[in-house]
Amino acid sequence: MKNTNTRPMANEATAIRAAELFDEHQRDICQRTDHMFAVLMTLQWIGGIIAASWISPRAWVGTTSQVHVHVWAAVFLGGAISSLPILLAITRPGQVSTRYVIAVGQMLMGALLIHLTGGRIETHFHVFGSLAFLSFYRDWRVLIPATLIVAADHFFRGIFWPQSVYGVLTASEWRWIEHAGWVLFEDTFLLIAIKRSVSEMLDIAQRTAESENLTDHLEVHVTQRTAQLAAANRELETEVAERKLAEEALRASEGRYRLLFESNPFPMWVYDVETLAFLAVNEAAVSRYGYSPKEFLSMTIKDIRPPQDVPALIDKLSQTSLSRNDSGEWRHSRKDGTSIDVEITSYPLSFAGRRARLVLANDITERKQAEAALHRSEEQLRQAQKMEAVGKLAGGVAHDFNNLLTAITGHSEMCLRGLAAEDPLYRRVEQIKKAGDRAAALTRQLLAFSRKQILQPEVIDLNQIVVELNRMLQRLIGEDIDLLMGLGPDLGKVKADPNQLGQVLMNLAVNARDAMPKGGKLTIETSNVNFSEAFASNHISVPAGQYVMLAVSDTGCGMDADTQARIFEPFFTTKDVGKGTGLGLSTVYGIVQQSGGSIWVYSEIGRGTTFKIYLPCVPGSVAENCSDAVKPELLKGSETVLLVEDEEMVRDMATEILREGGYHVLEAKHGPEAMALSQRYKGQIHLMLSDVVMPQMSGRELAERLTPLRSNMKVLYMSGYTDDAIVHHGVLEEGTAFIGKPFSPDALTRKVREVLDAPVVV
Repeated sequence: MKNTNTRPMANEATAIRAAELFDEHQRDICQRTDHMFAVLMTLQWIGGIIAASWISPRAWVGTTSQVHVHVWAAVFLGGAISSLPILLAITRPGQVSTRYVIAVGQMLMGALLIHLTGGRIETHFHVFGSLAFLSFYRDWRVLIPATLIVAADHFFRGIFWPQSVYGVLTASEWRWIEHAGWVLFEDTFLLIAIKRSVSEMLDIAQRTAESENLTDHLEVHVTQRTAQLAAANRELETEVAERKLAEEALRASEGRYRLLFESNPFPMWVYDVETLAFLAVNEAAVSRYGYSPKEFLSMTIKDIRPPQDVPALIDKLSQTSLSRNDSGEWRHSRKDGTSIDVEITSYPLSFAGRRARLVLANDITERKQAEAALHRSEEQLRQAQKMEAVGKLAGGVAHDFNNLLTAITGHSEMCLRGLAAEDPLYRRVEQIKKAGDRAAALTRQLLAFSRKQILQPEVIDLNQIVVELNRMLQRLIGEDIDLLMGLGPDLGKVKADPNQLGQVLMNLAVNARDAMPKGGKLTIETSNVNFSEAFASNHISVPAGQYVMLAVSDTGCGMDADTQARIFEPFFTTKDVGKGTGLGLSTVYGIVQQSGGSIWVYSEIGRGTTFKIYLPCVPGSVAENCSDAVKPELLKGSETVLLVEDEEMVRDMATEILREGGYHVLEAKHGPEAMALSQRYKGQIHLMLSDVVMPQMSGRELAERLTPLRSNMKVLYMSGYTDDAIVHHGVLEEGTAFIGKPFSPDALTRKVREVLDAPVVV
């Protein structure tokens, strides 16, 4: 019969793969068996030592005892037998030589154990167990050296030491054959088991190789079949796609009306050109206009126009050719009464045998609103740019005037000091001084408009400012105008120059008075307001936040739009010649802008005007004002003053004023000259009085260079124009001493004395 445990190989590759699998399995078994014997032989060695110590721990020599030789044999001889097999099992598992050495060592260890137990029959079973464990290698060859070791051990020890192997003092010389027979009997069964196990391993390896080969063939077949199916699928997809294209072309021709009309996101309708009745409407028109389809079909296109636009519609339709496309912008009315701006495009067509037009309506309401908002923003920006340009020009002119006016007013005042009141020249010089004072007031207004004046802001309560000016405003506007006040409670604080805000109120009051020649009402109101992000986005000059509002309203003649557009321009006035300079409202505009606020005007002809000023809220409390009068005799002094001024007229006048006051004056016309003069002068310089804006070196830079060299020297700046050297956005830096041009002799001597007497800030 054919051996069922061996199957013919499909091919050479399968046979090679089966051999590889068998070798891998055999190698794995041998490695694991080597590791098992490493553990087993270690335990045997330890067990032998324990057995020897228990059975014959000590030997007697005369009256003394000592460790029995069996114990030493178990320790040293057992270690010698076990060490090499254990070492090879750990370092070279799976090698042929390793398992042969293990087989020899295992049998020698069995012989030692038989000897240590005195040839007990129980220990002979260790031999049979060892042979069984050796069969785990699935290699019958390892049984040969094991069997030879057992036979040789029983032969030699049976002759020379029968008691160590058989447990008797004498034994037959052939008794070893009996024991060898039992070993061979076991070997026979072990060989049969090994053969069957190896045969099963070969069979498993063969089946595994055949399975892998079959899997490879199946994968190739599946790949080929998949490619065939993919090709067939592509052909099918192409066929289906062609069929779908044909179906879609058919549906497109049938559904073009639904796509372009019913599903259009823009309102569309068809109307009869003769009756103007609606013939069809889409869902977008129903949704946008609010009428149901049934309501639409009972209406005409005139019904969705405001009544005032219907004549224009009829006129437009009469001029439109029935064969031409047409477009335009109209206002339409929705069912809820609201109006929308739409852009209409219409096309001629035939509908159900009627002459009709197809209309597409695009709602442009939001676009129109956005365009209007953009136009307002552009107008605001252009106005702000125009005011900025005019302000720069006015500020530059005012700066040059201030130097001239300083000399004019200063010298005229000194002349008046030296003239008697009855002197004929006294009145003439007095007129010169008055003209200079009026010119100085004009330059201050120009500087205010151009935001070039220097402010000294503080935290203030607007309500308090209004209340303090109440009596003055009453006298200013006259008895035929009622002054009403509506001051808001818990009003926020603002940071501004109180004197300048008072000027704002008085200018607005004068403007309101002139607008009410026959009397009326002037109302001053304050309140807290909050500008949202939405409001700020429509007003480019106002950021969102908390503000305090100051409103000044009158019931006067009002202004038209053209006047409102130019109201803040300098020298623009609607008053008669000689009755106004045109700087009142421009001064208000400049002060408000420089204080970080905004001003808005609303006016209607015959109803009045309202100015609203918005100033940012600030934290803090209102400071208390306290001023001490300075006696004239205390204004003089004897200190040394370094005067630095590039304008010769101003420098000469200031020198004369200071020397009359008893001061020792050192003159310099610019920074480098002042540096050289300070280096030459060995005495103490108590004060440096310097212009801010000078050629070559600014006053601030000069002070920064001289102050380290003269630590006790104080600094007083003078200027008729703001400059970033000592101010920031027109606001004086804290701790900076300053006097503005033009100044009077008394003002200069008072300020010099004030700075010299002030305590030194460390």
